[in-house]
Amino acid sequence: MTEEKQPKRRTFGEMSTDARILYNVLEQRIVKGGEEQIAYDDLSRAIGRDVRTVGRGVLLTARRNIERDHSIVLECVTKEGVRRTTALSGVLSGTTRRIGKLARRNTARVINAATKADMPNDERVQVATEASILGAIAQFAKPKSRRLIEAKVRENKAAELPTAETLRLFGGNGGTKTT
Repeated sequence: MTEEKQPKRRTFGEMSTDARILYNVLEQRIVKGGEEQIAYDDLSRAIGRDVRTVGRGVLLTARRNIERDHSIVLECVTKEGVRRTTALSGVLSGTTRRIGKLARRNTARVINAATKADMPNDERVQVATEASILGAIAQFAKPKSRRLIEAKVRENKAAELPTAETLRLFGGNGGTKTT
């Protein structure tokens, strides 16, 4: 009776060989070498597969680890490569705009369908709850809300505001119960 050899499983957080290779390339050229950008073709050659298609997950793993270990932000530039960015506020504002747009669009789609759908009351409550949450997110993502929050952050010496304080700016009680 022979025992079957089980393939060695990576522990959580351990990178694959290809991810380590890409990590090293990114580290040598961007972090230590001072290059601003690395072409996708260079990264693909390093691991022998296209990082824009089948090697996409490997590149994502390497990027996440580099960003965490070296406290930098890397962006993927369409049809070009990976670039180090120093425009950190741009990364977050782009994310905020996308989330706001997605919240508005999907809420409108679901509410439109829900008005004509025959649903049990529990499901209607769930739809209304999720729509309310997304409505608040969409409201916070608007330019007028951004300006209000930005003014308070400036007043707060450019420190991030606690969530409760941000909610109070919009007339809420900061999530605290009132009796």
